[in-house]
Amino acid sequence: MQRCPYCLGAVTALFDAVDENHCISEVPFSYLRCASCETVFLPAPPADLARYYENEYYEIPTLEKLKAIARKDRNKIDTVTRFARRGRLLEVGPAFGVFAWQAKQAGFTVDVIEMDARCCEYLRDTVQVNVVRSDDPISAMAKLPQHDVIAIWHVLEHLPDTLGFMRAAAENLTPGGALVVATPNPAAFQFRIMGRRWPHLDAPRHLALIPAPLLASKARELGLEQVYLTSNDRDARSWNRFGWQRLLMNRFASKFMQRLMFAFGYGLNFLMGPLDRRDFKGSAYTIIFRKTADR
Repeated sequence: MQRCPYCLGAVTALFDAVDENHCISEVPFSYLRCASCETVFLPAPPADLARYYENEYYEIPTLEKLKAIARKDRNKIDTVTRFARRGRLLEVGPAFGVFAWQAKQAGFTVDVIEMDARCCEYLRDTVQVNVVRSDDPISAMAKLPQHDVIAIWHVLEHLPDTLGFMRAAAENLTPGGALVVATPNPAAFQFRIMGRRWPHLDAPRHLALIPAPLLASKARELGLEQVYLTSNDRDARSWNRFGWQRLLMNRFASKFMQRLMFAFGYGLNFLMGPLDRRDFKGSAYTIIFRKTADR
């Protein structure tokens, strides 16, 4: 019998899901759920997983547009600076670098690990941070100096070795350093009612949805103590809205109907918001760990 790779508990079949967000194929992917830790995971990612990212990346902005985006939403950098205000910071999976730009402006020396070639060029030449191009952050971190902050915003769920990444991050952090993680919340209200159609399942790109208690437990084993946890910050609320909007948009192929559902989803989010925000039921959570001084 197959066991959970995170706690070795018994697992059960949850459902089959297809790529509803980007419709790259109609191949079904079978997700399992652990009866003990409640992790939801894809046990057999497709061998051609890279092709499911073909349409995933975005238009690279001008520097002025990047600055405007950074000014509009400071939730991430404001959260980080509650726990660290200086030193060397590593972001894993920065895309085109909104947070990396904010961290640089806040006074951090910024390193990034990114796999997309266009983003790496922009990060190096325009954002002007230190760039490592790699699709293997575990190996890449081993070659970098220690960091006072490591941030991974909605990338953990894409990694094939979550626990390996946590170990590598713990080893790389300086004593007292902070590991900042934001990731989809498998305890979300939306997941309970949407199931396989929940946009944050994002089959097959999201390989594992890890409950916050499990992540905290594994972190403690590595000398990382939880110092912050929320599923109701600005980041989570934006993902709540995305969940309602994308759920409706995915039902239609025409651009007109998708735009209409985008607007309707905004209103639905307003009505359903109280349910998303209560009792740690938000669509995403942010958790921060501090490395104990004796590790």
